[in-house]
Formats: sequence, C-alpha cells, structure tokens
Amino acid sequence: MVNEIESIGEFIEPVFASPTVHYQQVPVQPKENEMVIRYLLTDSATETSFSYRLNRTYQIIYFGKNEFDCLKAFEALEQQLNNSLVLPLKNSDRFLRLESFSYSQPFKTESGTCVAILGVLNAHLREAREQETYEKIKNMDLTVINLSI
Repeated sequence: MVNEIESIGEFIEPVFASPTVHYQQVPVQPKENEMVIRYLLTDSATETSFSYRLNRTYQIIYFGKNEFDCLKAFEALEQQLNNSLVLPLKNSDRFLRLESFSYSQPFKTESGTCVAILGVLNAHLREAREQETYEKIKNMDLTVINLSI
C-alpha cells in the first residue's frame, strides 16, 4: 500500500507547482503549495475463483493561497485523473485502476495561514488468489507393448 500512495504522489505532483508532498500525515501548520496524500479505507470483493479485487480510497489534500488557487489546482488534477484509466505503480509492472475523483469546496485552515481543499480518489487493484500447486511431472517412462496376432 505504501508503494500505491507514493505512486499516486509521483503521478499527480506534476499538476502542481513543485509542491511539498506529505504522506499520511497532515501538517499541523500547513503552508501554501503543500499536498498530503493518505490512505482512507479499503475493502475487497471476490471476482472469480482465481482473483479478488481490492477497492481503495485515498484522500488528497492541497493547501493553496486562496480559494481560486485550490479550485484551479483540483480542476487540473481532476482532468488528469479522468484522462487516465490507470496509474502505474512505481518499481512494478502493475497498475492501479482509477475509478472516480471528487473534491470539496475550499475552506480556510484552522491556522488561518492558507486555504485547503480535500479530494477523494477511488481506485482498485486486482490480486491473484494463491492456487494449489502440484509437483511437476519430471520423468515419463514409456512401455511399448507389441500386440501381434
């Protein structure tokens, strides 16, 4: 899951102007152009007897200088996510399949130093079930029977 969170960060970071990215921890004193990516929840569902699906929900928080700054940033992020069906997982040949992205109205932070906006990204990942393995046939003997009449 850590790889998924970091992969989301690498995928969406270019949309923003070189933000400071935090994973899982929201800063106590947030500053403009900071972003937080954190895991919210997961559930799983059986798809076939050979695979199951992991439904993931992530939260993306962006801190900007004003409401329009936050809205512009998330509008661009929404466009990037909607134009992509999958998000590549780093150090892997696997992908996180993107489903939906929604976001809140911008609001002033408790510290009053900046404005924040919250987004929720839904995605899923398919996993293969462990299958029983059998010992391979390593040797075959052939016996020829001559049936002459």
